[in-house]
Amino acid sequence: MKKIISVILVIATAMLVLTACKKTETKQPEPTKGFDPSQVKTMGDILIYENEGDYQEAYSEKKFVYVFTVDGVYYRASADLPKEVSETIWADESGEDRDQKVRELLSSLKVTSFENLSEKIPVQAELDKLIGKTGKELFDDGWTYWSYNLDDMEAGMNHGAFSYMVRFQYDGKQMVNSDDFDFYKEFKDLPVKSVKFEGLGDAANPE
Repeated sequence: MKKIISVILVIATAMLVLTACKKTETKQPEPTKGFDPSQVKTMGDILIYENEGDYQEAYSEKKFVYVFTVDGVYYRASADLPKEVSETIWADESGEDRDQKVRELLSSLKVTSFENLSEKIPVQAELDKLIGKTGKELFDDGWTYWSYNLDDMEAGMNHGAFSYMVRFQYDGKQMVNSDDFDFYKEFKDLPVKSVKFEGLGDAANPE
C-alpha cells in the first residue's frame, strides 16, 4: 500500500486529508526580504517561509511537496526523494533529533517543479458557471466536502488545490444532522446556489 504523510497548517482553516505528521521546531535561516521565485533552487530556499502564512507539506515514498505563502501569494514546490532520504523519513523513529535530521535532508533536495498557485485561482465568473449544477455533478467532478452547515445549506468543499464555500438551493423540510448523516446522498440532487473561493484545499497532495 502506498504511504503518504501530509501536514496542513492553515491560519483560518486547518484540514488534514492525509495521515498527519507532527512537526517540531527546528532552527531555520531567516527568510530573506523581497522573495524572488526565480532564485528558488533547493527546498531549503523555501522551507524558511513556513511561518510567513498558510503552508502545507506532504510526502509519498518518492516525492516531497511543499505549499507556502509569501506576501499573500500561494506557491507549490516539489522534489524527488532519493531512496536514502525516503527511508529516513519513513523509519520507525521519533524525537527532535530525528525531525531535525529529516528537515536538513529535505532542505538539501533540488526543486524539480515550482509554480505560482495564486495564478490558478478561478475568477468569480468561472465559479458562477457552476450555479445550477447539482451536487452529484460536483461530486462526479472530484469535489469533496470538509464541512457543512444545514441551517445555511452551505458546505466547505475542496476541488483540486483550492477550497470553496458552496451554497445549495433547498426548499424542503429542514435536514437534521446525525451520526449517520450522508452528505453526498442528501446533497446530490440539490442545485448549486453560489460558489465562493475560500483558500487552500488539498494543495500538497503528492498524487
